[in-house]
Amino acid sequence: MSAVGIDIGGTFTDVVIMRDDGSIDTSKSPSTPGRLIEGLLAALALVAEKEGKSLDNLLKEVERISHGTTAATNAFIERRGAKVALLTTRGFEDTMIMQRMMGMTAGLSASELTDYSNRSVPVPLVPRSLIFGIRERVDYRGDTISPLREQDIYDAIEQIKSAGVEALAISYLWSFKNTEHEKRTLEILKSEMPDVYVSASHELVPLLGEYERSATTVVNAYLGPLVREYTDILEQRLGDNRLYLLDSSGGLMTPQEAGRSSVRLLLSGPSGGVTAAKYVGQLSGHDNIITFDMGGTSTDVAVIAENTSVLRKETVVDKNHFLLPMVDVRAIGAGGGSIAGVEEGGYLFVGPESAGAEPGPACYGKGGERPTVTDADVILGIIDPLEFLGGKLQLDVEKAREAVRIHVAEPLGLSIEEAAAGIKTIVDARMADLLRVVTIEKGHDPRDFVLYAFGGAGATHAPAFALDVVDELIVPGSQSVFCAYGAIASDIKLSLGRAVPTRVSREGEGDISLTEIESIFKDLEQQANDTLVKQNVAAERRHFKKEVEVRFIRQTKSLSIPFPGSIEGLIENFLKAYQKRYGEEALPEKAGLEFVTYVIEASGELSRPECARYSFVETDASSALKGQRPVYDLQQKAFRNTNIYRGESLQSGNEITGPAIVEYEGTTVAICAGQLATINELQGISIRKQL
Repeated sequence: MSAVGIDIGGTFTDVVIMRDDGSIDTSKSPSTPGRLIEGLLAALALVAEKEGKSLDNLLKEVERISHGTTAATNAFIERRGAKVALLTTRGFEDTMIMQRMMGMTAGLSASELTDYSNRSVPVPLVPRSLIFGIRERVDYRGDTISPLREQDIYDAIEQIKSAGVEALAISYLWSFKNTEHEKRTLEILKSEMPDVYVSASHELVPLLGEYERSATTVVNAYLGPLVREYTDILEQRLGDNRLYLLDSSGGLMTPQEAGRSSVRLLLSGPSGGVTAAKYVGQLSGHDNIITFDMGGTSTDVAVIAENTSVLRKETVVDKNHFLLPMVDVRAIGAGGGSIAGVEEGGYLFVGPESAGAEPGPACYGKGGERPTVTDADVILGIIDPLEFLGGKLQLDVEKAREAVRIHVAEPLGLSIEEAAAGIKTIVDARMADLLRVVTIEKGHDPRDFVLYAFGGAGATHAPAFALDVVDELIVPGSQSVFCAYGAIASDIKLSLGRAVPTRVSREGEGDISLTEIESIFKDLEQQANDTLVKQNVAAERRHFKKEVEVRFIRQTKSLSIPFPGSIEGLIENFLKAYQKRYGEEALPEKAGLEFVTYVIEASGELSRPECARYSFVETDASSALKGQRPVYDLQQKAFRNTNIYRGESLQSGNEITGPAIVEYEGTTVAICAGQLATINELQGISIRKQL
């Protein structure tokens, strides 16, 4: 057995096993909030049971386990991290408190900004009493203006010890230009407090941006002890398996690297689905993909353009800013567990509040009393209450109807069915808008893209609106556990950058030479190579890409441009990328440029079997037909008898004409009238409009 991929979501824990022949098997079990490791082991036990083996024997056969986790995310949002102290340059102690005046509105959407009650500064992760100003100063060139006063560090240590601090962050002004002061501070802290977790900005994010660099370093320290404890327990429970954790950029890292760079785990869950889509897209010849991941709590949408996942170098999580590469995922609070209701004025709303895994939708029968999207899908006949999760969880239709009646139907004067249809219509419309946001607003033509729908509810909802935006919709064969599949499809990734802001004319003249640029890249590549060696990556499996973040002078946002080997080529590529992104009219005629940051994107390729392909059999899908049941047609506003197919019995080449329902153990695919679904050679479903 080759590999196991695991993804712990807000509602379910998913497991995928890839065998040596490239075939896969999947399992899905309810998540256990607050007890993530127990939920993970329970999901693995279900897989072992399906394989007819004990959990111990299953683990002995596995070559590696790749794991996407919400452990860091949950700890950060719930504020369960370590007690942190910060050492910074004297005179800049209030940087984390002030947040460059961005904390009030950070991360808020345009509609949220109109509600002044949303504007509030987040509670600082480090109280002002634990921020210590150390006398030292380096200027923007890296020259020492004032030497490090080591006595200030020792004085701070005495107060840190008495405060019971569990983790330390070091972030000095311009430390990425001259690391000596931070390195010496690190030596002293490790000598005087060897059991305390320490994170230094020059090691973690040697990049421009005083506040963002400090915030990233603080959050890394805040999460570090918890992540180390989590990975230590995992390694103990899973035995000698090669364990990797999925990070926010869609790459894997060892537990040791995760403990050092814990902040990289913050958005690891959504990145798995994007990586899986990229992998399957390469097998299917799809270079441009929109990923649509609808789970129980939220929906995540991302773009893969020209076979490259779109990343963002800066991001905001819970009003805190980070300087780390993350998959550019747009999320909305709309999933199967999103709660519906009627607000003042008689308006129907759906989300962002979710019923989660506990108590879950009303139909789960676990105490939930408010209606959700899943309850609406059950009422409309889309989800079979007896076959949910392969029959493992029996749904209560009457409780779903009662919840919709009380909270939606009666307040709006509608029938229960009309109210349920309204819930589905609203959530589908929100998702269609999200698809347009990630494509059209970014300069992409959505007709050039294929949409990959996955997650427990992705295939249930996407067919209703996706083909109004794109020409083809793919439901991957492992759609309900696609993020876990992405953990298997991922390689070790590492992004190392060095900020050396330099102004350059349009002709390439400036204060930096090609020799200096090549020297910077050489140093970064050596650092990346050393890190990959520590993660046991063979030399022939190490790959490196060079990028430069470039912007026009006096602009604040830069574009990442592949380095072609010459300054003239870099400038030409930047101008082309800028024009494509913002339009020809936005291109300044005379403005000079600034090379800001030099980046090495490194990867360590992991071995995996070739994904299994299946020969086309026939177009007739009747062998998978289970029967019929009434399913509500939103266009006709009435129930109509609809063919129901067993997804696991479909074969490559089979065709299904909508309306139809395809039921898998982990999800339901709702094919609409006027659509044709074809099973492809990877056992996925391709859905197009009928000609």
